[in-house]
Amino acid sequence: MTDLLSPPHHNGHRKFTRRRERQMAFLKALGETGSVAHASAIVDVDRTTPYTWRNTLPGFASAWEAALAEAAARPRRRAYFTMAPGRMNDRQLLYVMGKFSR
Repeated sequence: MTDLLSPPHHNGHRKFTRRRERQMAFLKALGETGSVAHASAIVDVDRTTPYTWRNTLPGFASAWEAALAEAAARPRRRAYFTMAPGRMNDRQLLYVMGKFSR
């Protein structure tokens, strides 16, 4: 599955390795949250980036659908309150604060 998520390697091998790691982390977060915006915040990528990956990488769209199916099968819970305060990074904290300020 990993081979389908990133373009072939070239001289910028390190860059592609980080991208693949972010793609995998995004899919894991998507499977846990069911939210593209929240998963993007967790992985610290712009929320439009995963859509670009989905449209350009052959295996990413099917992995995306599998992650959403996994999220749908999970019991719903308030993820904001189950996360330990010391484990949130700044971007996650700002995301949660923004949800409650509206």
